[in-house]
Amino acid sequence: MPRQRRGLRARPRRHSAPVPWPSNPVSRFSRHYFYFHFTNQPYPEDRKGCYLCFRVERTQGGLSSEVGSGVFENEFYPKEPVHAEICFLNWFKAQPAFQAQRLAPEEKYQVTWFMSWSPCFQCARQVAKFLRDHTSVQLSILAARLYYPRRPQYQQGLRSLQGAGAHVAVMTPADFASCWEMFVDDHKKRFWYWKGIYINSCSLAKSLEDILGQGVFC
Repeated sequence: MPRQRRGLRARPRRHSAPVPWPSNPVSRFSRHYFYFHFTNQPYPEDRKGCYLCFRVERTQGGLSSEVGSGVFENEFYPKEPVHAEICFLNWFKAQPAFQAQRLAPEEKYQVTWFMSWSPCFQCARQVAKFLRDHTSVQLSILAARLYYPRRPQYQQGLRSLQGAGAHVAVMTPADFASCWEMFVDDHKKRFWYWKGIYINSCSLAKSLEDILGQGVFC
């Protein structure tokens, strides 16, 4: 068996999930991870983990600058599991720019998440509380798929995010392409729109419309 080059991940076998990566967050991930985890089939097999691609921008005095970007994965080891959303909040609250916000209340933060699954209700509750406590943070959540969309507590979690000021939406084909360009290692290769990407996006958007009570047009 040929040795795998350090820092690269082997292409996952068909119908099997790629092995976890060693660090959290990473700056980019492979196209195989992207296609495997960000497919917008409503109920794909073996996609138990959640991947969160983030970008944070700070605005002060009319000037905008990037605070950071990268990809978080659910942490399952070595201690208690931590979902990707909470990994992000822990990372974000540790950033010097955010900690210094008390000295510069005019600063605003625009946070964008591209997620393979929408947040579970426990994470939604924590994120909503964070947004209510930090009104200078504006969060946009773009999800490839909806996590247990028929369960009332998960529906309420999404509504709580919206009530806390978050923009919650389903990823469109254009969003998938943007995520590819920003977070995939070999993004210079052409992004291939998979079969059903548009229909699935519209179907999921309509499901989210029913949950949030907003009009969505495809």
